[in-house]
Amino acid sequence: MIIVVGAGVAGLTAVQHLAAAGVAVTLVTAGRFGTDAVSAGNTALAQGGIAAALGDDDTAALHLADTRAAGAHLVNQYAAEVLVTDGMQQLRRLVAAGFPADRDTDGKLLLGLEAAHSRARIVHAGEDNSGAVLSAFLTDHIRTLIQSGAVQLLENATLTGLTVTHDCVTGIEYDHLGRKQHLSGAAVVLATGGYAGLFPTTSSSAAITGQGMMAAARAGVVLADMEFIQFHPTVLPATGELLSEAVRGAGAVLRDPAGNRFMRQSHPAAELAPRDVVSQASSRVLDDFDTDAVWLDATGIEQAQGPGTLARRFPILTARLAAHGIDWTTEQVPVAPAAHYCMGGIATDTRGRSSMAGLFAAGEVAATGVHGANRLASNSLLEGLVFGARVAHAAQRFLSDGVWSVEQPFHDLVASAQQVSCLQQTTTTQRDASHVLQAAVGKYLGISRDATGLAQLQSALTDITHPLVDLVQMITVAAIARTESRGGHWRADYPDQDPGQAARNAWQLTPSRLGDTAQPVHTEEHRIHVDV
Repeated sequence: MIIVVGAGVAGLTAVQHLAAAGVAVTLVTAGRFGTDAVSAGNTALAQGGIAAALGDDDTAALHLADTRAAGAHLVNQYAAEVLVTDGMQQLRRLVAAGFPADRDTDGKLLLGLEAAHSRARIVHAGEDNSGAVLSAFLTDHIRTLIQSGAVQLLENATLTGLTVTHDCVTGIEYDHLGRKQHLSGAAVVLATGGYAGLFPTTSSSAAITGQGMMAAARAGVVLADMEFIQFHPTVLPATGELLSEAVRGAGAVLRDPAGNRFMRQSHPAAELAPRDVVSQASSRVLDDFDTDAVWLDATGIEQAQGPGTLARRFPILTARLAAHGIDWTTEQVPVAPAAHYCMGGIATDTRGRSSMAGLFAAGEVAATGVHGANRLASNSLLEGLVFGARVAHAAQRFLSDGVWSVEQPFHDLVASAQQVSCLQQTTTTQRDASHVLQAAVGKYLGISRDATGLAQLQSALTDITHPLVDLVQMITVAAIARTESRGGHWRADYPDQDPGQAARNAWQLTPSRLGDTAQPVHTEEHRIHVDV
């Protein structure tokens, strides 16, 4: 049996492909499947759509070039090629299976434009409700498989650890309604999302705080790219409610408190620059004006395209803003950057294979290098579809032949992993520790970082009793090591990009401190082979 943990796009795609191949699979969710935000994770929150080169004027090569450019010269070339080429096929299959993508009056797919894309290539469903529509579509299919008995379901199960036997992951530890439980399997697929929920201000689900990454790290699995965190530039302050990048793609602009359109001076693409560029420019405006928000001006869209355009193209956003007393057809919307997406995670190859046999990862929890230092808009749902399918095929192969084969570049990355001292092995949380940890992360690991603040964070972590402290420690160590500014990592004391640091970094918790069941990583043992 294969255990899949997580019911977002990557997890559900993996389950679907495993079940189609006749593999026994158990889906594990932290909430109630298909009925709450904890179960659906960040997939259901995605307003933007799915990027794929399906337009007549588009190609996979152009999509690849945009992905690499946004990733600030740190993108894994092969992984990105897989994303853009397999992505077109996966999206076509999804649409052919009945996914209700938005179409024009002639029945042709409507393709939207978002920041850092050179072509309109974003497929939406339900306009600005694409993630929720995709989540519901996949959930309905998996629910049918559950009802038929092809898939087993374990709900309200919070992952707490991995079981490791002879350098191979053989199951999971979890908390079920306050009781510690164990589930054995031939392999485990983690699709548990990122760690943006660790930040006090985030567009992510607050429940997505890196539990999957922490479980893997405690088992001795290698993590990578942990310093790179994407901040979305247009989030309604104090709410975590995202205003889709598609709004800027439709013509909205950003203004400072004096009414000036500041992105023109920051990047040739202005509001359609990569997210890290827009977020950093907004952050500077916030500091210069000592204010909490800049302004998103979408009134020009109505003026240029006619009354009712915003309500028609962005019905969910229009309703949400109205609930806050904002009529964005006539007034500007206050926005500020917030933690949004994590490029770092469990290091994997393009088949989702980690540094430890039996453990696969897909989606935001995984770090294939496909996003480099900064994710291109709307590549995340695509990533879940592509790598969810690939990890299922790899898990099926492992189940049949027992051979753990990894790709050569990934093998080399794992071999370069640096050790990070384990601070604590607690699975308990002191009262108010979550709030204290979140405040420290927001203060020192935000958009702007420096050596002094990062050192203060390291010192503070030693006094916080929380099971995610070691994950924050790994992020902090990675941020200290990268003495440059690149993508989602901006060092105020090293403001320039250093060509000499155009390489990915990998990290592993010190094996001697990991506990009874965890084992160190041995890249040449337990049937591990390298695909050349």
